[in-house]
Amino acid sequence: MQPLLCQRVPSDDGAELATDVYLPDGPGPFPTILFRTPYHRIGAAATHAPIFVERGYAFVAQDCRGKYDSDGVFVPLVDEARDGQATLDWIANQRWCNGRIGLWGRSYGGIVQVPAASGGHPALRAICPAVTPASLFRDWIRYDGCFALANTLLWSLTNATCRNRPPMDHFTWEELHRLGTLDEIATRVGFRTPVMADWAAHDRQDEYWDPVDQTAMHARITVPGYHVGGWFDHLTRGTFSAYRGIAERGATDAARAGQKLLVGPWGHRTVSPMGPEHTAYGDWQFGPEADVPVTAQELQCLDHFLRDADNGYDAQPAVKAFLMGENRWLSLPAWPPPGAQARHWHLDSGGGANMRIGDGALRETPPDRSAADTYRFDPADPTPARGGPLFWGLDHPGPADQRPLLERPDVLLYRGERLPRALAVVGDIEAELFVSSEAEDTDLIVKLCVEEASGAIISLTTGTLRLRYRDSWRDPAPLPRGTPVRVGVHMAHLAYVFPAGSRVCLTLASGEFPRIQPHSGTMAPPFSGTPRVVQRNSVYHGPGTASRLTLPILELN
Repeated sequence: MQPLLCQRVPSDDGAELATDVYLPDGPGPFPTILFRTPYHRIGAAATHAPIFVERGYAFVAQDCRGKYDSDGVFVPLVDEARDGQATLDWIANQRWCNGRIGLWGRSYGGIVQVPAASGGHPALRAICPAVTPASLFRDWIRYDGCFALANTLLWSLTNATCRNRPPMDHFTWEELHRLGTLDEIATRVGFRTPVMADWAAHDRQDEYWDPVDQTAMHARITVPGYHVGGWFDHLTRGTFSAYRGIAERGATDAARAGQKLLVGPWGHRTVSPMGPEHTAYGDWQFGPEADVPVTAQELQCLDHFLRDADNGYDAQPAVKAFLMGENRWLSLPAWPPPGAQARHWHLDSGGGANMRIGDGALRETPPDRSAADTYRFDPADPTPARGGPLFWGLDHPGPADQRPLLERPDVLLYRGERLPRALAVVGDIEAELFVSSEAEDTDLIVKLCVEEASGAIISLTTGTLRLRYRDSWRDPAPLPRGTPVRVGVHMAHLAYVFPAGSRVCLTLASGEFPRIQPHSGTMAPPFSGTPRVVQRNSVYHGPGTASRLTLPILELN
């Protein structure tokens, strides 16, 4: 392997980006892989470069603008289009590049790819983004409006404060999660992170978020892509969004026809490893079928488009989805899968769905009585996070038993009848709810769960919504206090077989601390220091207020 270390790549404004190049032995020129990162190119290259160089690729690792040895100031996502496109142009003009370039990387290394590809550079032949958001506002900093506290704090303090990583061993995240203002956080950690203030202040989809919204870039993508996600990754929706957005609206036939998707039973950090860490998550074991070598799948894509390899890639299905419950892979022509039939489970109760001992029910026939279930959310004692798409060191991620939460009166539970036969749910999960609050705003956290034969109630998917955004991300509006409003909650994606004898369950709360910052109950933006109010919230069901869960049911062979 021949290293060309610390090359200086100019961007369009003259900022120079620190870049290392690793070449295979031999004269070249070579097809080339570009990997851009804010986490330091040197460590990443040591891990990844040999994989590609030994396969005959030149491997280019670059520090993002303002990180480590690159010029400028790092503002997450803001400069990735211009810098990525400038770097593609620089690579294409190097003697060691044969004019064929692919983009590869996970997490932020995946985030940078759509912006770079949106320029339509003729040397770019394929992208391979994994576990990435599409909308910075909705997928990363806010989960459909609910402020992503743990994600925002840890990521920005660690990665968006200075060129390297500042010392972080003099406080605990638990204490930071409970601080109410950015001034208090800055005093405790000893430094300020300006981007965090911007993220809190821009509390609607506006001109700050629009330029980094990748959903708007999908129509400009000209190349095939291989997208990788995990059912329990906190960024899974972005992976599905990129696959579907480019497949439907890409700029070329090759882009529209060339998108593929791989989704396994993994979290954010367990997409890549092989072995036991790849076959278990949360409370569940998924068996050896889950241990797919993800990098090998991506290499098959890159070999096909950058090296004209006749390796069977074209014959691969558009979507490979791990079917939990049966613990096997499904091959699908698209997502959502054609042929899935929507079935509805209606919420019902006598007005006492609180806790596990309550009377909340899910029924496939609409109830003929009207009722409401009411709970009290206290932001000083928020419902804890447990299960689902948890990250940043939070306990009990993924498929986790919800029963410890169901001892709290601020959690509602609706349980279906025992299923007479297995039920395959494959597709997008949606909930339509009629809700009210005595506060001017509140959050909803809705979880689809399975009640197993053991009695465990295991989380499968999570949907969230800050109700001010119920009609618009750009024009948030307070709730009409005490008056029911209809809201739609997107509850992510799923491929799971409910076993015969199990129950479909739905839980509903207004807190998920510290994944989500406890809502103040006001229209104030996050970290404003506004006094918080207790929120008395109600969920309605019955004639005229038919709250329901919609599941896509797929008949399997």
